[in-house]
Amino acid sequence: MKTCKALCLGAAAAMVALSASGAFAEDLVRLISNHKGDWSTVMPLLGEQQGYFKAENIKLDITWSAGGSDAQQAIITGAGDIVIQTGTLGVLSAYEKGAPIRIIGAAMTGSGGLFWYVPKDSPIKSFKEADGKTMGFSRPGSSTDLVSSALAKHFGVNPKRLPTGTPTATLTQVMSGQIDIGWSSAPVLLDKISSGEIRVIVQGDDAPDVREQTIRVDAVNANWLKAHRDVATRFMRAMWKSYEYTYSEQGMKDYSKMFDIKMDVVKAIPKYATLEAQAFWPIKGLDQTMKEAVQTKRLKKPLTQKQLDDLIQVVYKPKLK
Repeated sequence: MKTCKALCLGAAAAMVALSASGAFAEDLVRLISNHKGDWSTVMPLLGEQQGYFKAENIKLDITWSAGGSDAQQAIITGAGDIVIQTGTLGVLSAYEKGAPIRIIGAAMTGSGGLFWYVPKDSPIKSFKEADGKTMGFSRPGSSTDLVSSALAKHFGVNPKRLPTGTPTATLTQVMSGQIDIGWSSAPVLLDKISSGEIRVIVQGDDAPDVREQTIRVDAVNANWLKAHRDVATRFMRAMWKSYEYTYSEQGMKDYSKMFDIKMDVVKAIPKYATLEAQAFWPIKGLDQTMKEAVQTKRLKKPLTQKQLDDLIQVVYKPKLK
């Protein structure tokens, strides 16, 4: 009896020691997110506030980037573990070149509220007049790169497309006359549309092909995924709870307060980017995306089914309510 009691006490002491030494510490996820303040990329912040990641035993270390190849490079080099809402085009291109990157979920199917605009006094009245004009997108390989290219093709125009960084940086370039056409994503600049300072000349979904294309995905470092698949699954589960919360009335209020955006603007966001459009599965329109990638020389040739099976490793498929 004494022996059993001693063993039990010893086991309990060992558990306390292990806990104190960090054996039960939260799993750290080095997350890369783009364009701080953008609706689709702030879900981790609101989810963290609600304790969804802590409930999954995950601690987030968030780094904000300007998107596109900048964000993906951090994953490829191992400087980050997961990148959310990153351009499908760039991931396909990086994978073909042998980069250790894998897709663990869709992030945006359709344009996700992307739009292109001009100052109120611009002579450009519609996107059909964009031929030869300078047109901004965020970074090479980004969703704005893919969508702006699709819009140009659909409308039969040939603008000079230039990487201009974040929506805020792009606005500065537009209003100072450095470029003719700027880009943004709801809710950023919706207030300036309402005030009449800028005019929208085209939206992403105006190109029919884009409506059924997954333009952004969530991606990970392949080596990290191999060693931490369970962490990736728990992360995505917490992410989906974060999405659902952010689309709730209270979630919108929290977002409004966090970024000092008027509630009437926030409530308009679901008209541009629905919750369903951000479901992690299925990943749509890859054939079209690869076709465009080959045409723009981002891919030498479409990936084979075997390559796609290796590239796409969705770890969590949420059920839409």
